Amino acid sequence: MLNRFKHLFGNKKNKEFGINNITPIEEKQIVPKEQVDLIRFFRNELPDNKNRYHKDILQFNHEQIEYYHDFIQWILPTIDKSQFHPEAPTIDDHFKEQLQQDDLAKSNYCRTCQLYLNYVGFHCNKRQIQCQITGRLYELPYHNQLRITRMLNSLNQVGNNQCSTKLYHAIMSEIKPDSDKIDNNTLDYWAKTQRININCNILIGAIAGDIIGSIYEFNPIKSIDFPLFKKYSRFTDDTVMTVANANWLLTNNILSDIMLDYGNRYPNAGYGGSFYNWLQQDIPEPYNSFGNGSAMRVSPVGWAFETLEETLKKAKESAEVTHNHPEGIKGAQATAACIYLARTGKSKLEIKEYIESTFGYNLNRTCDKIRIAYQFDVTCQGSVPESIIAFLESKDFEHAIRLAISLGGDADTMGAITGSIAEAYYKEVPEEIKKEVLKRLPKEFIDVMERFYKKFIMKNKSID
Repeated sequence: MLNRFKHLFGNKKNKEFGINNITPIEEKQIVPKEQVDLIRFFRNELPDNKNRYHKDILQFNHEQIEYYHDFIQWILPTIDKSQFHPEAPTIDDHFKEQLQQDDLAKSNYCRTCQLYLNYVGFHCNKRQIQCQITGRLYELPYHNQLRITRMLNSLNQVGNNQCSTKLYHAIMSEIKPDSDKIDNNTLDYWAKTQRININCNILIGAIAGDIIGSIYEFNPIKSIDFPLFKKYSRFTDDTVMTVANANWLLTNNILSDIMLDYGNRYPNAGYGGSFYNWLQQDIPEPYNSFGNGSAMRVSPVGWAFETLEETLKKAKESAEVTHNHPEGIKGAQATAACIYLARTGKSKLEIKEYIESTFGYNLNRTCDKIRIAYQFDVTCQGSVPESIIAFLESKDFEHAIRLAISLGGDADTMGAITGSIAEAYYKEVPEEIKKEVLKRLPKEFIDVMERFYKKFIMKNKSID
């Protein structure tokens, strides 16, 4: 496990240390604050201000990690003075340079990172940080959320931005809508450690619809009057696979490989049973699905091509790696076609007529009529037409999302489908919605969707 963490820390090799081979400590000398040399602390040459050497802290059990509040500032130092323990040392560029050059100090820094990761329920595996104890994050007292913020900052400030990003991704993949212990302020602080730019240009309509709908998927609401975001609002499988499809179009790599990679790195995003089983296969095969998973992930295709024919062809490719049933393919193509037509300036009437004549969907209904008897439906034929109708009736992006979710169905997926079309038609997502969405996303997702925007959408804007 330690070796895996070292891979995350950097390429320079570190020495091995016997963590459990601790000899008794004699005649410790406490060093005054002004003389503290953190490198010597990480080399076990000097104790902290409580007479503890680094190797002593490595021996802490879970009870001690929770009980003591004055050690975390030493093992995860940052450039900022601690509000609660101002006597703790801070770091600067000189420390960063020393740490990178000192194998012993670097190795011990890695060890204490691993110590705390284990405590909060995470571990390193195959160069990734993953959750080991599901739900542990929610069981711990609140101050551990502050400690996680410190860890994310410390990793960045000692030069290990990659590990900070991996930890942030792992944490965000564990955020679930069934606990009120992680609030928006905490999510804001964690996002800030990743320096997420809320002013970035990014394709975000489907993702916004997914996150807004996430808390209503199993708690349906039959009204357009509801909070767009709550503490538990989070991205789900719709977002993960939307980003995977964007990555596919950016890289031209094999789509199934990309989806497997994303799905297994974000395993708790709420996948359906058949798709979850698909993710476990070494060589996955399509399973003749006509579920709306094909439509929820296809939105990048609607932006990437200059002709409707190319768009339909690629939407079929996007769907059939899993959803090779004709209805599954139809749902993806209809959604992508709506996006293409909307972004190229077609009217709602033109979009409606094309979808009806090409795919046979009945769009001559209203949300008010649908809402009365509509129930949860994960099929393409039972949710894609309704999602399109919500867009057609809408007045702006937010109204479109509200209409889709108000139908009381598969809220996150219908929000994603409607949101993807509405973004193309209305040309923007409101800034407040964008801000709330971005702070709930891993930086990896933001980077992919921002690159997608630059490559495809900026190009199309210049052509239009």
